[in-house]
Amino acid sequence: MDVLKDFPEDFSKALQTSFYMLKIFNVRYLEDDQPFLKKNWRFSYISATVLIHIVSLALYMPEVLSREMKSQFAYLIPSILVTIHAVLKCLVLIPNTKQISAFIKELGSLWRVKFTPRQKQEKDTLLWQLNFFNRVCFWISVVGSLQYLLSPLFETLYRRFIIKEDCELFLPFGSKYPFNPTKNWTIYIIVYIFQLYSNQVEPRPNGEKGLDVDTDGNDKHSIKTFVKRHQKLLRLSRQLDNVFTGMVFIDVLFVGITTCAFSVMGQFAGGPGYMLVSYIGIASSMLTVLFLCYYGELLTSASSSIGDAAYNNLWYKGGKEYKMAILFIIKISQKPCCLTSLRHVEVSMKMFTKVISTTWSYFSLMNSVYSEEQ
Repeated sequence: MDVLKDFPEDFSKALQTSFYMLKIFNVRYLEDDQPFLKKNWRFSYISATVLIHIVSLALYMPEVLSREMKSQFAYLIPSILVTIHAVLKCLVLIPNTKQISAFIKELGSLWRVKFTPRQKQEKDTLLWQLNFFNRVCFWISVVGSLQYLLSPLFETLYRRFIIKEDCELFLPFGSKYPFNPTKNWTIYIIVYIFQLYSNQVEPRPNGEKGLDVDTDGNDKHSIKTFVKRHQKLLRLSRQLDNVFTGMVFIDVLFVGITTCAFSVMGQFAGGPGYMLVSYIGIASSMLTVLFLCYYGELLTSASSSIGDAAYNNLWYKGGKEYKMAILFIIKISQKPCCLTSLRHVEVSMKMFTKVISTTWSYFSLMNSVYSEEQ
């Protein structure tokens, strides 16, 4: 991608999948030099499309509840929750576009391009994992979305033209419009395409200036340079937490509810295709939080290990200034960097186990209620 061309190759490769996904939804980073209208004019029709979609869903809900259409309700709730989740994340991320772009630029300028063989192996392993996880999330989202959106169309075509059944025309989302969306095939196809597009534009989030990347990779290897670099990374980690702490909270808040909604949808599924959609939805929700917690754990672990590395160095052979710098590094590393949810709860694998436990409690409660009604 053009906006990443001035970064080191391995750094830009790790960001390509995420940038591609976000650009589809017109969430653009590293384009601060672009005029406001040129960069944001697409939001005019994206916002209108999403707003119409949300209003039509909201108007349809009372009708579903009044008729006690349990299967329709179970199928509709996950899409409403995913829509609300996406809109809230969009409201958190888009206002912070400049801060995120500044963070990426500064991290890119600190990126090392020369390593020892052991460091290169560790770096390549971590970047391969990151790229793999990004692609897994991307393709799970694509496959799940396409199956959710296209299953009603394939069911309609199968019933109408294969088994010759006079059934209604099914849409991906139960919605209420000022006209009958299934009156004829022309209106049906237009409304179907509109619902496909309105779902796809909901974010799930020329000439860039050159970056001052250290191409020698040595940084003179002085203790002062190391301390300054360490302080910059600490500041970047705080900046990262400030920007994403709200998004982390939204992800953790919705994962349990959305997972339970998809599981209920699976119980009311009208066939294996719809049941597979619910499984993909559950996997996508859980994987998002798993990756978030895993990399939060890595950040905390890497930050705290700097103190151990400093202590294991031959500091006792250095001068007074060197020993004071080592002491400074050790004291700072005793309070490691971390991502947080609303600056309150640390993002780690311990948080993920709590999320799993809470989600299982919600799921058990909903199963109990469903069994009693049966």
